Amino acid sequence: MAGANDPVTLQPWSIATVVSVTALAMVAVGMRILARREKRMELWWDDYMIIWSMIWNLVVVGFIFAMLKCGMGIHATEVETDDIVLMAKFLVVAEILYVFNLVWTKLSFLLFYYRIFRFHYFKIWAYIIGTFVILWVITITFIFIFICVPVQKLWYPDLPGHCINQVGTWIANAVSTIVTDLAILILPLPQVWQLNLGWKKKIAVTGAFLLGFFVIFASAYRFSVLFSYSSLDPTYTLAPTVGWTAIEMSAGIVSACLPTLLPALYFIARKVGLDRLISKTERSTARGESHAFETIGQKGHERYLEATGGVGVGVGPVKNVSSSELSDSELPLRNIRIQKDFKMSGNRGTSSM
Repeated sequence: MAGANDPVTLQPWSIATVVSVTALAMVAVGMRILARREKRMELWWDDYMIIWSMIWNLVVVGFIFAMLKCGMGIHATEVETDDIVLMAKFLVVAEILYVFNLVWTKLSFLLFYYRIFRFHYFKIWAYIIGTFVILWVITITFIFIFICVPVQKLWYPDLPGHCINQVGTWIANAVSTIVTDLAILILPLPQVWQLNLGWKKKIAVTGAFLLGFFVIFASAYRFSVLFSYSSLDPTYTLAPTVGWTAIEMSAGIVSACLPTLLPALYFIARKVGLDRLISKTERSTARGESHAFETIGQKGHERYLEATGGVGVGVGPVKNVSSSELSDSELPLRNIRIQKDFKMSGNRGTSSM
């Protein structure tokens, strides 16, 4: 039960939190689209997936506001029983939509990696993590739906039947979310440090990826908030968890967009008159002539071809791989030697510039 010093209502905090973080996520997605436009590149599957995640986020936010209308954030003693029951029903739907939103964001991360990292073992790990994420969401959805048997017992506790611990399922979901987020964010870091970049650029690229760790902080803090929930005052004690759920969803979307936003930031700087602070080299970077992230894909592809003779593990026929066969986003960083054409045989590879 809430303490005597608790505010009478958490609804103003809930509304302000949900609106602000959702708006931030929408801005991040909009800037991502702008960045792709500035680089004169078409949207790819990772972009479409994060847009889909944003749409899904807005649906969850709709259910959050429906729960607020039912009295979430107000002490249960001040809320009608019918409203508490309706809030519990909305909660079941919102929980399912929430975990799917996280999955779309994770898949966007993995598709982004798939697009820029062009070597075999990395793609295998992307498949493994992606498969686990999909199986996880199927499992947790089943648990959320059948947390009580019959299902109605979740909002009518006096009905005969049985329920598993609701907070326990939230904790299991939170742990899985944190572990998979950690695996996804760490996955590219070893490859970044194998690039032929100066240490300053390696730190800059690593820092851009590590900014995504805010989503892990949001997930971890939400995990701690779960323990504040009480079935004796469900409407009031649920509000912090739902507020941090909105933060976690939006943080994931923002984190997925961060590595792609540099061209959009340069575009905005030019529009507000700060372009004089940007060197010619930086402006060309914004136009897509060079970018550190995009070097990763081509360099990784080169090392994979060198290691496998151009055809994968084992001996195979001669294979020519030109830069045109790579993804259109893999453009080399200036002052770094990039092979433009490869001719690989099964035993040894030779390159020509």
